[in-house]
Amino acid sequence: MEKVIVFATDLHGEIYQYEKVFEVAAGKNVKALVIGGDIGPFLSVIGDIAGYQKDFISSYLIPRLKDFQKKTPKDVFLMMGNDDLKMNMEALEKGEKEGTFKIINQKVYPLGGKYIAGYSFVNEAPILIKDWEKSESLIEDDLERLSDKSDPRKTIYSMHAPPIGTNLDIIFSGDHVGSRAVREFIEKKQPYLTLHGHIHESPRMSGSWKDIIGETISVNPGKGSILVFGLNDLNIMEVMTV
Repeated sequence: MEKVIVFATDLHGEIYQYEKVFEVAAGKNVKALVIGGDIGPFLSVIGDIAGYQKDFISSYLIPRLKDFQKKTPKDVFLMMGNDDLKMNMEALEKGEKEGTFKIINQKVYPLGGKYIAGYSFVNEAPILIKDWEKSESLIEDDLERLSDKSDPRKTIYSMHAPPIGTNLDIIFSGDHVGSRAVREFIEKKQPYLTLHGHIHESPRMSGSWKDIIGETISVNPGKGSILVFGLNDLNIMEVMTV
């Protein structure tokens, strides 16, 4: 039976959505779970966002991942996204040291004959939190260094920012707001597969959760959806609504 990967992004601390993701990821043929950024709650009102996110990581996410691993051992890879405060990385790294999961931002790990790599940063935009924002030129440099760590054609890249000018980066106004550097990286390196998030509404705006750049399939399942795909057979690919 083909081993599959479960991918979800932009969960934003919503426990109901996390629980659905864990339910799908517990399947017998699932090789790994990948969580692609914006893991913690985001408060749009004035409040202790940092404390709220830290408490979520320490009190729910890490214990829940431990429980998940205990009941159904899988590889788990995750990273922060642009709405996650970097000051809480220490809390996340504490969980990583306990062997429950691996943080993949700007790192590469083997995954069943392939590789998994992550990149949390997004291109500059009028967003509140700037911890994970960089200029296109700096993103370009980072991705070039990341590509040296594995063969891109055998690597699944979880990049929070989607490539510009695709089905994956359209906001409610109809504008494309993705990253130029991410798109150029895909065009140049032709990765095995790229996974994205950040623009919650894009699949609804474009009518599609995937696009093809050269020979590379790129996917943004959107908020509230779960992507399941074959590790060695990308013809096996579907999105489920939470």
